[in-house]
Amino acid sequence: MSESPHDATTDPGDAGIGTQGILAPGPLRTDVAVVGAGLTGVVTAQLLAEGGANVVVLDAGTARMTTTARSTGKLSVLQGTRLARIARHGDDVVRDYLAAGFAGLGWLRRTLEDLNVPVESRDDLTVATTPEQVADVDAVLATCARQGLAAQWEEDPPYPARTLGAVRLPGQAQVDPLRMLSALRARLRSRGVPVHDGVRVRQVHRLGTGVALRTTRGTVLADRVVLATAVPPGRQGGLILRLEAGRSLLTTREVPDPGALPPGFAETMSITAGPPIRSLRMADGLLMVGGEGFVVGRERDPARRLAVLDEWTRGHLPVGPSRHAWAAQDYTSDTGLPFVGPAVPRDERVLVATGYGKWGLTSGAAAGLALAGRILGEPVEWGPALEPWARPPVPSSHTAATFAQQTKGWACAVGRPSGQRPGVTRVSRICPHFGGVVRWNDEEQSWDCPVHGSRFDPDGALLEGPATKGLAPR
Repeated sequence: MSESPHDATTDPGDAGIGTQGILAPGPLRTDVAVVGAGLTGVVTAQLLAEGGANVVVLDAGTARMTTTARSTGKLSVLQGTRLARIARHGDDVVRDYLAAGFAGLGWLRRTLEDLNVPVESRDDLTVATTPEQVADVDAVLATCARQGLAAQWEEDPPYPARTLGAVRLPGQAQVDPLRMLSALRARLRSRGVPVHDGVRVRQVHRLGTGVALRTTRGTVLADRVVLATAVPPGRQGGLILRLEAGRSLLTTREVPDPGALPPGFAETMSITAGPPIRSLRMADGLLMVGGEGFVVGRERDPARRLAVLDEWTRGHLPVGPSRHAWAAQDYTSDTGLPFVGPAVPRDERVLVATGYGKWGLTSGAAAGLALAGRILGEPVEWGPALEPWARPPVPSSHTAATFAQQTKGWACAVGRPSGQRPGVTRVSRICPHFGGVVRWNDEEQSWDCPVHGSRFDPDGALLEGPATKGLAPR
């Protein structure tokens, strides 16, 4: 796939970061180590620094490699049909989830205005495109009504394909996610908070007086650790067993004649209430289309998925040449809610933020508010609803499918399977995380694990996921 539209933006703090030694003459010591410099990490670090804590931020890559930078850039509390799915936990949980979303959205609006980062107001639409989706959209509208949200039913929404109605929530927003993240990271550094790119955490050791992080560039000792990566590295608290890794495809295309778009289309952003998922918005004169998601490592032909997305786009919208195509990865929890809080019950030394279910901007900012408040002794009222262990695990068909992939992997691993692509090193196909057997993704040129979503380049080097090292050479 080609680069995303955000890849061309330069992170003003990238130069030189990650080349300096962080361990001379001994382990780095800090009050709080934040692992992950995406949106959640930088919001958490900024708030902690403002509260007087000594903070260090570590990231395995750079700003443009984060999940934040590869997102659609939507800032919304409507979030497709998510509110209706969360409603099964009760209206109080929905209320707290919405409070978190509005807190995150409000913080981003205020902060980005101070940083002169444009935030464009948009109405958000959840659209029914099949008879089966109408009930889901009705459930979203009913949930909004119970919570006092100003959502409206729209019989004929500005959508480029046949619809059966939509829910519209005014006053939401969109942003260039890499521009936003780069500005937030630059401000962190300007205020003396070190952001070390190119530092991957290998192990998290709980000590009697804090936590030791073993990284690719040495040891960091901290009183508290925040794991603000898309998924916690390793096996923290067993949370990985409650998460499913999903990959979504996104493209941008030129629109030669914007006047040919449905009236009002450019002033909205939208997503369908069910499959085939189509997420749409205009961004800097380009049409952004997302969809055709799949579980990491379980799709035999990702290229076919991309072709389907392109065919739909060309068939329904007045588009010109393709500009970018990329994939974004995120994790969904077994409860449908984010996990924000202790990785292990009643242990405040290691905190996590994960499970955003592809709505990581408002949720990521909210997570930063909750984590910083927890550490500084100023907890937010809605925080307990998002704690990882606030409700028990919920076994589901997804859980069963993951266990089946794990069992299949263990059976295959007995034969020590290996793989090789032309011109690169032969590698073991056994994922070092839980022993699943990785599958080659020809579209993205990567080895993908179907169990918990770790991904590796053709030579076996770790790209992303809960694994903490690459595939072994064979």
